[in-house]
Amino acid sequence: MAEKMLIIIISGEKDKTKAMMGLTLAAHLNADTKVIFFGESEKLAASEDPEIGNLIKNLQDKNIIPIACSGYAEKNNIDAKLKEMKMEVRPISAVIVDYVSKGYIPITF
Repeated sequence: MAEKMLIIIISGEKDKTKAMMGLTLAAHLNADTKVIFFGESEKLAASEDPEIGNLIKNLQDKNIIPIACSGYAEKNNIDAKLKEMKMEVRPISAVIVDYVSKGYIPITF
């Protein structure tokens, strides 16, 4: 099994189940795991959906701090909500390139 995993959540409200699968997997991997919310999934994270919120909290309890794309978050006025949820909000393209260059294997949900 890979030692470093990069879980990228891109599914939004219409595909909530896919997002939940990715978050659940991230919480159960025995690897160094990073989680990124990108695009529509950021709206899902900010929506105050209790199932998604609990999964994010579970990750944070395991010291996995999700990162959200600052460009998308700012454009959709959800950056403050994501920060309130204790998620990092950063320019995501550089983050993805950095993790891949460090050997993280990306999986999208």
